[in-house]
Amino acid sequence: MCTLSWQYREDGLHLLFNRDEQIQRPAALLPERYQENGVTALMPLDPVAGGSWLAVNELGQVWCLLNDYTKGSRVATAGLSSRGMLIKALAHMSARQQQDTLLQVDKLQAYAPFKLVLFQQLQEPIVWHWNGRSLTQHLAVRSPISSSSKLPGVIPALRRWYWRAKVKDITRAAELLTLQRSSKPVNAFCGLAMQRSTSQTVSTCYLHCDANGVNFRYWHGHPNTQQVQPDTSLLLTWTTALHLQHSGYQPIDLPQLVKSAVPAFAARLRPWQWYGLQHCLAQRQLNQALQQLSAQPDQRFCDSALQYLRVEPQLVACRWPSAESRPVFVANHPTGGLDGLMLIALLQKRYPNLQVVANDLLQAIVPLQANILPVSVFGKPAAAVPQLTAAFASGQPLLIFPAGRTARFNAQHQLDDGVWAKLAITLCRREQRSLTLIHIDSRNSRLFYALAALRLWFGIKTNLEMLLLSREMLKPAVKHPKIFVDVPMHPVELDALADTDRQRAQRLKRRGMQLPILYKEQQDAAGYTSCGRSRG
Repeated sequence: MCTLSWQYREDGLHLLFNRDEQIQRPAALLPERYQENGVTALMPLDPVAGGSWLAVNELGQVWCLLNDYTKGSRVATAGLSSRGMLIKALAHMSARQQQDTLLQVDKLQAYAPFKLVLFQQLQEPIVWHWNGRSLTQHLAVRSPISSSSKLPGVIPALRRWYWRAKVKDITRAAELLTLQRSSKPVNAFCGLAMQRSTSQTVSTCYLHCDANGVNFRYWHGHPNTQQVQPDTSLLLTWTTALHLQHSGYQPIDLPQLVKSAVPAFAARLRPWQWYGLQHCLAQRQLNQALQQLSAQPDQRFCDSALQYLRVEPQLVACRWPSAESRPVFVANHPTGGLDGLMLIALLQKRYPNLQVVANDLLQAIVPLQANILPVSVFGKPAAAVPQLTAAFASGQPLLIFPAGRTARFNAQHQLDDGVWAKLAITLCRREQRSLTLIHIDSRNSRLFYALAALRLWFGIKTNLEMLLLSREMLKPAVKHPKIFVDVPMHPVELDALADTDRQRAQRLKRRGMQLPILYKEQQDAAGYTSCGRSRG
């Protein structure tokens, strides 16, 4: 029974949290500064269980927790640990690896269902949903997030609709607090600030996070009784100041891109052909999207793009490689550019200096330039080897799509992105880097695959369906794709996969296609998702 809302503005992140509780429950302790394990955090505490529902630490992390009452998440709470203790523990951990260890399904069996939200260094949040049996993660979640013990499928939806309708008219940050205190929609029974016979909103938190730190303001009591000035206001400085880069709006110039990439082909095109090409590749729509997203810092570009496209990926992952293992991520390529947006949004939160081996034409999207390790798709493949070799020799986390092309349906009616190149495997083994397999469960539209099938039926070698990839990204066929992350593999494990790197690459591809099935089998066998590696 809580509501969390947030908005990014020019001066940083504005985050508000209404805590809804039983009226008879003792009042929470005012937020204070706590230090454990060498990490300082600000949080209010529940005097009954000793936990919290909201905490911010000096590492730039904001942790929020909401109870979950949705269908399928109702379990007996007798004998379970307080969910608020999770927030208290997570806020005082200095490394994401430690936090990952705590957020394992076998550890969460002791807790009732919840939604856990993490804002990391002014980036868009990642949400963990624990329903008592399985744990899923969600990216690019739009504000607000709400829960209700009464009509759990209806009241949170009403609150989301009302908040999103009203926030469009807000011009000043102070108006966000007024909206958060509203008893609408409908009435106080289901309002953002709710009030019922036995429960009500008992406090409001307002966090303003900027590049240097956070201002934590706290009001006790229902908004009807809250004073203008907060009951307490605390400041906390980040250990490392954040540097957000703004590239601004730079439109894509398709003719110039084509001329620089394939000058001989561009020289043969007539004006009407240029017009048709620009229309097929949706240049106008792409530039409209880029212009709307240009207000966001580069670090939030991928998250904002997913929100713009109304795409909310669901993540299934158990363990993540440490940055010290110099991780390399290899993934299938089912949809095209959207795959890169989703994985950059996901991995950048853990590995800020991530580099993506990608088509050099993507450098035309300026906010992505810092993440792109460009490879020319029109040049000779061997020309990219020295650059890739140097990248693998470095310590930067890398993401690579070994197939190098978007998936089509094969003879078995399975999405298949073709033969995986062995180079990533070879360089991982040579440079002793860990490798983590990622499988994206998504697809393009029927039109895309119909055009591909028609082209093959007529024996046309030119990849005509590639012209639709921009439109496929702007109008995704799947709004809630699933991303499966395998357990990291060390070089010794790669050696044991097969006799040659070419065979190892195809073995990894097959395992990736089996990951959704393997995760389900493990969950069915254990009663929850296990993190062991099954044979694939």
